Amino acid sequence: MLGPNAKRLFAHKMAHDAIPKSGGFADGIKFLSTKESIVSGARKAAEWTTQAIDAVRDAAEPNPWKDADDEEIAREILRRIDAKKAHRCFNSPEMENQQLTGKITK
Repeated sequence: MLGPNAKRLFAHKMAHDAIPKSGGFADGIKFLSTKESIVSGARKAAEWTTQAIDAVRDAAEPNPWKDADDEEIAREILRRIDAKKAHRCFNSPEMENQQLTGKITK
């Protein structure tokens, strides 16, 4: 049974796969429009979640996550994803312009 962090990691992966980097709302609708795509996406996301957690646990020494449970590892993966997103957002051209001008631009 997945805990809250593992479920959130699973949902993150499903959303990531449903709407590709260059995609949009239509891609999400297409993904959700058939039972087959939802089931296939869920299977792939579940497999990826398990593999990601296992990869962290099985990483070479020194490995502080070797004896951690799935929830702790999923929480750390999510923390790093959130940090990367924040860094990418903060360092975007739009954010840089806002910092220089003090004006929010689209």
